[in-house]
Amino acid sequence: MAVLSLCYSGKELRNYPIGMGDAFVIGRHPVNDIVIDNLAVSFQHAKIESIADEFLLIDLKSENGSFVNNQRIKAHWLIDGDEISIGKHTLVFSNPKGNSGADPFSASIIKTMQIDTEKVRALLAQSQRAGRCEGPASKEAPVENRKDHPGKLVVLSGEGQELVLGNRSVRIGKSSNADIRVRGFGVGLTAAVINRLEDGWYLSYVGGLSRIRVNREVVTASVKLNRLDVIRLGRTTIQFLHSAGEDAGAKTAAI
Repeated sequence: MAVLSLCYSGKELRNYPIGMGDAFVIGRHPVNDIVIDNLAVSFQHAKIESIADEFLLIDLKSENGSFVNNQRIKAHWLIDGDEISIGKHTLVFSNPKGNSGADPFSASIIKTMQIDTEKVRALLAQSQRAGRCEGPASKEAPVENRKDHPGKLVVLSGEGQELVLGNRSVRIGKSSNADIRVRGFGVGLTAAVINRLEDGWYLSYVGGLSRIRVNREVVTASVKLNRLDVIRLGRTTIQFLHSAGEDAGAKTAAI
């Protein structure tokens, strides 16, 4: 079993075992699975998702970013020994029996991005001056206030699969474990994931040679899904409906 060790100033605070099928949300809000009470941490900052026998770290559009081994990432397949930096804290990922990487298509596409961390350092310095790891009242909408309208994905090609969206991540890709399976050359095992945040559902590109598009625009990071948005990957077309009770006639509205 993989383990996440939460550390602060070189001291180990707590261990979090991660099993197959688990998902951990990291952030400042107390409803998260791993709570980091710090100015530089967003309410919902990042997520670790178990996919088959691998673990994928996804940045949830955090303000100050998620870092693995000192590089900013959007999505990253974790390997044994990776150090995840979020705010002033570090999460060390241990998985000695795990694979050294993931989908070869994803590995060739997923890139890390260096950024100027001056803003992050300023926030951390502000937190240090305060003498504690806590933030002021956030301007972000509380998780419990988000709208509970269900979302639904409708596959417009092939067998016409329908999938009602809940709070867990939805995986789109070539893997047999994907929630929506897409075949074709260059399609990543996990090409994209859809996560629910406070203000709606977001599609995040993960990897693969075949590009994923929303309304004909290539997605290279994350994009918020709006009602009737059309997602295309390979020869598969998927439409996002804002609620499970949408009129079936909407299928043809945005194709």
